[in-house]
Amino acid sequence: MTRIVVSGASGDLGRRITDLLLQEIPPEQLTLTTRSPQKLAERVQKGVTVFQANYRDRDALERAYRGGDVLMLISGLDVTHRVPEHRNAINAAKAAGIKHVVYTSVAGIHPRNPTLSASDHITTEADLRASGLDFTVLRNATYAEVLPEIVVGTAVRTGKWYQVQGAGRLAPVSKADVARCASRILQGPGFHAGAVYEISGPELLTFRQIVAIASKSTGTPIEYIEVTPEQRFEIWDALGVPRKYSDTMAAHPDAHMWASEELVSAEVAFGQGFHAILTDHVSFITGRQPRPLAEVFDESWRSRGK
Repeated sequence: MTRIVVSGASGDLGRRITDLLLQEIPPEQLTLTTRSPQKLAERVQKGVTVFQANYRDRDALERAYRGGDVLMLISGLDVTHRVPEHRNAINAAKAAGIKHVVYTSVAGIHPRNPTLSASDHITTEADLRASGLDFTVLRNATYAEVLPEIVVGTAVRTGKWYQVQGAGRLAPVSKADVARCASRILQGPGFHAGAVYEISGPELLTFRQIVAIASKSTGTPIEYIEVTPEQRFEIWDALGVPRKYSDTMAAHPDAHMWASEELVSAEVAFGQGFHAILTDHVSFITGRQPRPLAEVFDESWRSRGK
């Protein structure tokens, strides 16, 4: 019997993965870790084992991972400080007897990618290769849900979509598709050992095209305005978004849990073409085509009763 551990299970992606796993395996085969166990009380009631653990506490991680066979390592939020956290998780997994780690990396892995978080993922991928454990890397494109749930809020209110200058494209992928990929791999890790997947949506889009999708879905005329990186920082400053991440910062309606340093550096990378990656890896892993961005937009907007 394979025991699956999902680390960081109380976040949105962790919940999606867990929901899918519980449709396929008995709860006794599943262990979840989280900084906030109270958020997973309903999982405990279903018979799932839940541990309190965070990536800074290796001992707690090792206790939580013990008895597991395959680990879903969902990357942390503390951009530029995640390398030691992820390293703790990898070392704890090895000490606890985990055999295979599935890791959520990011699209656009390249040594020259200016996105602030890219170096975190580059280093963690290297740590996985050096660990001696089997591993699978999911280099996830920008989550499609981020656009209608967070980014579009400001654009709908103001009628303006600000973006750092550039002509790059990206293929946003639904979290639902990422979760389906992760669930499949976790249940049959042997086939995927050593694989690095570029998990993308079904179409490469410029931001002008994304704005057109947003405008049609919301029924709101939205003007696309290119700005310099410093002007973009000033816009985030005016909205009250902090420049640097802190694990004590509150979620912001226009930026969620991201600081503007990460957001602006990502926009620079998008504009320079580092994220122009389109693959069939979702259908290869799951047998189903990924969801188009327009569908994700429409569903998100309907769910708000708009």
